[in-house]
Amino acid sequence: MAAGLVVLVGAPASGKTSFVRALVARGQVAADAVVSSDEIRAELFGVPPAEADSDVVDSRVFEERDRRIAERLAAGRSAIAESTNVTAEARARLLALAGRFHTPVTVLRFTHDVTDLLRQQAERGRPDVTDEDVRAYAAIVVREAGLDQLRSEGPAAVHEIPGRRQGVTPAEAAALFSFN
Repeated sequence: MAAGLVVLVGAPASGKTSFVRALVARGQVAADAVVSSDEIRAELFGVPPAEADSDVVDSRVFEERDRRIAERLAAGRSAIAESTNVTAEARARLLALAGRFHTPVTVLRFTHDVTDLLRQQAERGRPDVTDEDVRAYAAIVVREAGLDQLRSEGPAAVHEIPGRRQGVTPAEAAALFSFN
């Protein structure tokens, strides 16, 4: 993977984690390149994400995420921001961070029909994320993370990641990308 920041954008259950796990399993990216807000939350607070769902906790989690990303970018290494990043504000924060290091940003957009998201949510067994959460995030993706909106925010590239509706597994989707 060439040095840069990859920003994943998608509702919970859209396949972001499965996609990056497939990238790691295929040897396309190093495991430590993936900076996951859910993993940081669990690491810092030792609880499932929903049990640590306050503004103070979120602030600390995203400060730590940004610190880890900045550390990688400062060293000339790539980072993948694995969190929902569905709002323009969340993405602007990451674009500004990459800008400090003159690092290109690639946005990978995970979009799925709400029915597919809810099915995937049920399959993944994450009781900390409710169906209402999934619906709310999916609505934000539609409102704030359309392809034209994402492109207008200034990343070097924006790609839509195919999913279940297109008959593509996360591993198959990962195989479509090269980060060299």
